[in-house]
Amino acid sequence: MSRFRSVTAPSVSECGAGAGCVLRGAGLNNQGLRLKVIQEQARGNEGAIKGGFVILDAGDNIHTQSLGPLLGQVTDAAAVTGAIRRARPGCVSVVNSNILVVEKS
Repeated sequence: MSRFRSVTAPSVSECGAGAGCVLRGAGLNNQGLRLKVIQEQARGNEGAIKGGFVILDAGDNIHTQSLGPLLGQVTDAAAVTGAIRRARPGCVSVVNSNILVVEKS
């Protein structure tokens, strides 16, 4: 057993995020995803992030290709989920606040 614990950042659902914050994927299926939220994200919400956001980087994950057309434009959770479910119908949204963390500058 290791004496060192891995330190992970709290999820957006645990700590919230201010308007203008950059969020990054913290799960296997949203690895490398980076997005900038337009509105504040309240803590306690475990579902999709609220309001519009801009995808800055689609990352390197199973949804990278599906997210490519949405790069750099204002979008929302429904559009992202629609895009990934066209290729993988059973997938959970990659923009759920419980699998995103606030990126530290």
